[in-house]
Amino acid sequence: MGIHDRDYARPSGGRGVFGRGMRQRKKMAVTTWLIIICVAVYMIDPFFNGFLSKWMYMSTDHAIWGIQYWRLIGFQFLHANMQHLLFNMIGLYFFGPLVEQYLGGKRYLAFYLLCGIFGAVLYLILNLGGYVFGDDIPGLLFNDTATPLVGASAGVFGILLAGAFLAPNIRVLLFFFIPMKLSTLAYSLVALALFTVLFGRNNAGGEAAHLGGAAAGWYFIRNPHHLNGFFDFLGKADPTSKHFAWRERESTQADIDRILDKIHNKGLQSLSSKEKKILHDASKKRREDS
Repeated sequence: MGIHDRDYARPSGGRGVFGRGMRQRKKMAVTTWLIIICVAVYMIDPFFNGFLSKWMYMSTDHAIWGIQYWRLIGFQFLHANMQHLLFNMIGLYFFGPLVEQYLGGKRYLAFYLLCGIFGAVLYLILNLGGYVFGDDIPGLLFNDTATPLVGASAGVFGILLAGAFLAPNIRVLLFFFIPMKLSTLAYSLVALALFTVLFGRNNAGGEAAHLGGAAAGWYFIRNPHHLNGFFDFLGKADPTSKHFAWRERESTQADIDRILDKIHNKGLQSLSSKEKKILHDASKKRREDS
C-alpha cells in the first residue's frame, strides 16, 4: 500500500504544502517518533528476553481482571512479526503526515493514542461478551481471554479514516500496484474488518481492534476540539495545527466585529485597554499584509 499521487505534497508556489510544513518544524514530527519507537521496541525486545512484550501486550485478563491499564497504550508499540511491523509503519509513513499537519503535533499524538485505546476497548467488550454469552451472538469474540493483542493497527486505521475525510480523492496504490482513492481504500478495509468480525474469520480479534480505531478516527477528525485538552503541559496552543490557526483567526475576527459594533453604538471612549490593543494589532497586521 503506497501513495501514488499525494495532492497535499504537490508544489504550490515552488514548495509543497507538506514539504513547507516539514521545513518550518524545528522538532522531529510525531509520526517519525512513533515509527522510531515501534521499530526500536521490536528490535531491542529480543535482547531483554521479550520483557517489553510481556509487560505491554494487551489481553482481556490483564485489562479487566488485572486492572493493568497501561497496556491500553503499551500494546500499540508491539508487533507480532516483521511483516506486521512493516505494514503498520508503511501506513503511518504515508498517511500520518497528512493528519498530523491538520491537527498539529500534540493533538495528533492524542488522536493516534486514543484510536489505539478505542480499538483495545472494542476488543475487550467483544471478547468479554463472548466469554459471558458464549457463541450464540454473531460478532462476539470467543477466543481465550488470555490471548494477547498487539500492534499499531488500530491507530493506523484511525489515521486512514481521518485521511479519507481530509483528502478522500488522493490516489493510493494498494499492495503498491492497485490504484484507488484513499476513501475507497479506507472504507473497503473497514468493511473487510466488519465482515471478519461478524463471521468469525481468522484474526477476528485484531479486526475488532481495527474497527474500534476506525470509529475513533472517524469521530475525532470531525470533532478535533475534543483533543485540545491532551498534553496541555506542552503548551495549550499548537502552532503546528492549521485547524487551530483557523479557529484562532476566526475568533479574532469575531472580537474585532464586536469591538467595531461597540464603537458604533457607544463611541471610541467606551473601549477598554484590551479592546484597544486588539484593534490596534489587527490594524497593524492588515497594513503589513497589504
